[in-house]
Amino acid sequence: MSERNSVGGSKAGSKVTLKAVILLSSVVSIVLLVSFLFSKGGMAELQKSRQRVAALQGDVDRLRAENQTLGGEIASLRKSTLAVERIAREDLGMSREGEIVYVLQENGEVARDGRGQLRRLENRQQIEH
Repeated sequence: MSERNSVGGSKAGSKVTLKAVILLSSVVSIVLLVSFLFSKGGMAELQKSRQRVAALQGDVDRLRAENQTLGGEIASLRKSTLAVERIAREDLGMSREGEIVYVLQENGEVARDGRGQLRRLENRQQIEH
């Protein structure tokens, strides 16, 4: 009978040891999970990183579209002198020789000199054509 008690006792001991290992593993797992979720480098940081990646991807897409638009403008400028003239007129304020150019003020009125006369721009650069 003593043989039987020692065998039965070891089974009971191994069950207790197994329960202790499972309990300890569960506690360690819970501690690690809580630590991961709420630590400085945990889920909150992961979510912020995902948001930054999404924002940067939006910037990349916008810049690619802008780059494509600018590439089209470059191609147009290389092919057409009309496009160059348009930019010279609109962006650089240039005009052809002999043209009279009137400048509108921001409120939409024509610029006038001190005598109330329409002001001509004499010092504008001329477009060579």
